[in-house]
Amino acid sequence: MTAYSNGVEIACDGPDEETACPNSAAVRARFGSLTARQVRADGRKDGWTTRRVPGHLRDVCPTCRTR
Repeated sequence: MTAYSNGVEIACDGPDEETACPNSAAVRARFGSLTARQVRADGRKDGWTTRRVPGHLRDVCPTCRTR
């Protein structure tokens, strides 16, 4: 048996630090995307944004981005 990586899931960090995403959104999986950078690039095609905050990145879905 051989195990393969399923890639990386990027989930929405909500509209702000105190509020969780109301949709529990995640970037849709694409066949060739295995790294976080590739998955974030897929998300940008779907309207996601990435914000750099001290210490990490915040990924925000299209719904939360407009809030």
